[in-house]
Amino acid sequence: MKVIWAIDAFEDLKELNQKMADYLTHLHKVEGATIEPLYLLRENEIILPTYEAPAWVTDHSKTAETLFKEVLSDYDLDFLSTPKVIPHAAQSHAGAAEVLSHYALQSGADLIVVGSHGRQGFQRFLLGSFAESLLLQSEVPVCVMGAHATKTRSTKCILFPTEFGEHSRENFRHVLDLAKKLKSEIVLLHAIARPIESLFDLETRPRVYNYEGRMLSLDQIIEEQIESQSRRAQQWVDGASRMGVMVTHVIDSSFKPVDELVLDAAQAHDCDLIMMEAQSGPMSAALLGSYTRNVVRKAECPVYVLPRHFYDHPRPRLDVDASRSSPNL
Repeated sequence: MKVIWAIDAFEDLKELNQKMADYLTHLHKVEGATIEPLYLLRENEIILPTYEAPAWVTDHSKTAETLFKEVLSDYDLDFLSTPKVIPHAAQSHAGAAEVLSHYALQSGADLIVVGSHGRQGFQRFLLGSFAESLLLQSEVPVCVMGAHATKTRSTKCILFPTEFGEHSRENFRHVLDLAKKLKSEIVLLHAIARPIESLFDLETRPRVYNYEGRMLSLDQIIEEQIESQSRRAQQWVDGASRMGVMVTHVIDSSFKPVDELVLDAAQAHDCDLIMMEAQSGPMSAALLGSYTRNVVRKAECPVYVLPRHFYDHPRPRLDVDASRSSPNL
């Protein structure tokens, strides 16, 4: 497993960087992951270290490489690959994210780990968010470490919210493969969507919805959905069991906001990692909107996102042999 650690080494983010370092140490110990630190150096950007650079230094790229190594030495990670500095001309977060995404794809990386400052309001409007831009651009899974993350040294339990959508089977196999390598349990979370509008609403009788060509009450729809999605989830649980991975499922019908539902479930099940998929459906349609921003900002664990571009182009996946080890989904 090759992991790119995208780190902004020259901002005052030592606490956040340490959280990422702890998580990467865990991945290296348990998974044997190869970790490549990477810094994106914007052309004409002047690198100012904590001390004054010598006057003869003119090559910013080489200077950045030297300083980058010095910064990384603070985290005592002797297993890191040679740090890499990539100069680029992009003047926006989106442009820089595209540069990183292209490099990750071309270098065969399996994962990008990046930090999120957790800025909000006007400050976020001015500064933007590199992590969010990366989620939009990347064809490689991205793991975002938020400012409030505290669970960074283990992965005993993974929360996987899913809509059972187009790529959910492939996504779940990816989650299963990672869980097996990390010796993790999985909590499968599915939220039942509220019907859009009722067929008619009279004071003298319950609200009725047009559901698959039938007129049913909300309670009837929820009951059918719980039964149907529970059967589907149990098939996934049984398939995972054959791979030696323990999975439990939760079918939620509370109609709570998605970010609250995910955060509450992660806390209730003491999850160390949230893995989210980007595809169609009420939960994932908002993935790159406010819901995901709130999850990343408030989550007490890393948030691992399988971006929608992950399946746009054929590329090697994590090591899963569908004929022998994948669940019958």
